[in-house]
Amino acid sequence: MTKYLIDSNSFIVAKNFHYAFDLCPGFWNAILRHHQSDEVYSIDRIRDELLEGNDILVRWVKRKVPTSFFISSNQSAIVAEYARIMEWVAMNYSRPTAVSSFAAKADGWIIATAKVGGFTIVCEEVFDALQQKRVPNPNVCHQFGVPYCTGVNMLRSLQVKFGLRKLPA
Repeated sequence: MTKYLIDSNSFIVAKNFHYAFDLCPGFWNAILRHHQSDEVYSIDRIRDELLEGNDILVRWVKRKVPTSFFISSNQSAIVAEYARIMEWVAMNYSRPTAVSSFAAKADGWIIATAKVGGFTIVCEEVFDALQQKRVPNPNVCHQFGVPYCTGVNMLRSLQVKFGLRKLPA
């Protein structure tokens, strides 16, 4: 069984586009249902990033998402893996702003958690070997052997189906 760690950009893209809370509540219910089945998680640092906002996503996280959904990244094995990731990023990205931006976010932490825990990262970024302005998560995942996919691919793998209700006449 594949287990997933969802990055903040997947939550934000879902909220802003195809899975808006008012259009597709089934998406958000599926996330929670698959967490109960031990298949979908995120990490504490992603929760912190999400809570920086002031919108419906923040309310959903605060009111609906159990604390067990967010894995603690303060485990020694994760911290050690994060250090390896940051060393590689610093050596392979020439722009200091790209490295500092990556370090300031939860990206390295979610990849380290996935590596240690055997998770697949869910993110909306794409692999770009030539990218130097920023550090795409798939580039780091590729280097460290961490599988990744988009939210749509996660939903397919989990066999999530959204049904439409018949509208009243």
